[in-house]
Amino acid sequence: MRTLVFQGYLWGFILSKANKTFTIKRLNKAGKHKEKLELINRFILRCTKKLVKISGADVTVTGTENVPLDKPVLYVGNHQGNMDIPLLYSTAPQTMAFVAKKEMEKIPLLGYWMKERGCVFLDRDNARSSLKAINEAIEKIKSGCPMAIFPEGTRSRGPYVGDFKAGSLRIAMKSGVTVIPVSIKDSYKLSEKKGKFTPAKVTVHYSEPIDPKNFKNTNELAAEVLTQIKRHL
Repeated sequence: MRTLVFQGYLWGFILSKANKTFTIKRLNKAGKHKEKLELINRFILRCTKKLVKISGADVTVTGTENVPLDKPVLYVGNHQGNMDIPLLYSTAPQTMAFVAKKEMEKIPLLGYWMKERGCVFLDRDNARSSLKAINEAIEKIKSGCPMAIFPEGTRSRGPYVGDFKAGSLRIAMKSGVTVIPVSIKDSYKLSEKKGKFTPAKVTVHYSEPIDPKNFKNTNELAAEVLTQIKRHL
């Protein structure tokens, strides 16, 4: 029943906000980029908070005081389940765009909104496309847009953390922005049982900022971020 409510709300929300697409296009035409982002943030944030509630997640959030609010940051999190994006978007002190898998771009309306919000879509099976997406993310974060990425590249579907693809940390190394490690614990318990949602206690912890300038390369940075994430799992 919970799964049906979740899917019903998600698609009902998307359809109910279809008219926002016209507003977004109008704001783009008028050059009102800030107003466009504020509009998208409002309705996506409302949606993600509701989805987290419907999923049955009992969420504990810690460490938000570690996130600087006066500059863009790169959120780097572990990836346990489908709810990680809503959890991160709805609990972070500042909203962000995501480096997401290319399949999400194809979702009607939602893919368009994500793209307009600044999300970058990555094809993990195409090295050239992946590099292009990473470079695009670097430019976006340099322009002041906070970004988020899950370096495992796919869901672990369990309590463990998979290997980090260090190349994704080029976003931090090349842009010089602060990295915020994000530990998402037990989100896999919400939706990994035959696709059905099951209530679970979930914790999201934002660790202290990491300055990429203190590391020689992406491998060193990835290792430190991974260490910080594991510390709170």
